[in-house]
Amino acid sequence: MRRLIVYLNCESVGTLEQDNNGMLEFRYGAEWLNRPDAMPLSRSLPLQREPFKGKKARPFFAGILPDEEPRRKIASVLGISERNDFAMLERIGGECAGAVSLLPEGMQPSVADKQLLRELSEKELQDIITELPRRPLLAGKDGLRLSLAGTQDKLPVVIQGTIIALPLNNTPSTHIIKPIYC
Repeated sequence: MRRLIVYLNCESVGTLEQDNNGMLEFRYGAEWLNRPDAMPLSRSLPLQREPFKGKKARPFFAGILPDEEPRRKIASVLGISERNDFAMLERIGGECAGAVSLLPEGMQPSVADKQLLRELSEKELQDIITELPRRPLLAGKDGLRLSLAGTQDKLPVVIQGTIIALPLNNTPSTHIIKPIYC
């Protein structure tokens, strides 16, 4: 059994598990369910104590991963199956679409005072954008755990004033760069 902790806005909301047969199961945590401000991850995963298994869990979690060609390229770079949603979330789920993140047990999402950034020069940013078609979301680069749904090349970054930086070790991005190639 493999397990990821599911976070919403840096708050633990539950767990996503994969059994030995590859079946996914999502379960909200009791602490989350007991909070007066608890909210569901989506309409398809309403707040409830019973787990969401298989076809009830997979669509939401598969939907926050990149689509088609970027997904194939990321899987190839990471040496995992493009059909294994759990393996992909395990490797790049540190920042998914919206405020959701999935991390292995023992890892915590970054909070504002612990953000790690790698500032980029203009040339480094240009080189990264050039590399995106071959390495979507910079998959496999040290410290990067990025996952954005969709098929278009994109790069999550942190912009602070005139500085553009890569978010490292689960630091959330503030912007998404979507290059247009000519």
